[in-house]
Amino acid sequence: MLTVLGVLLMLAACLLPCLTFWNGITLPDQDPTPEAIQQENADALAFEQSFQIAAWIAGALATLGLAAFIYARKLQRRAGRA
Repeated sequence: MLTVLGVLLMLAACLLPCLTFWNGITLPDQDPTPEAIQQENADALAFEQSFQIAAWIAGALATLGLAAFIYARKLQRRAGRA
């Protein structure tokens, strides 16, 4: 059970930045106005901040998942010896 949880946390860590990146992709306007350029710059800054937060969360999830996986493997080895 703990092994599965560890693997799922690591998979979630891989998917989180990908989903954040995919939701942030937009095409620029063909002939933008100055207001549109300012809005695109603001959107790009907001996307950068949300992607950075998602990357930190993904790192934490990956660390927790790896720790759970390693702990589960150690428990399985101890149970095998006894």
